[in-house]
Amino acid sequence: MMTVREELHAMVDRLADEDAAEALEYVRWLQSPDESISDGDLAHVKRGEAEIARGEYVTLSEPSRSI
Repeated sequence: MMTVREELHAMVDRLADEDAAEALEYVRWLQSPDESISDGDLAHVKRGEAEIARGEYVTLSEPSRSI
């Protein structure tokens, strides 16, 4: 059985260059201690969580609708 790191390395080796670039950007973000969510972004997240709790959402399988 592979360790998590071994599995991650194997997956990265199979990525197309464009996908690998996106993955690298994300990993760099994860390792950056200076990154934090802004107050405005946090407010949007909390608002979205409240909407979900109230059942105000659509699933990907539901058709698109204009709001």
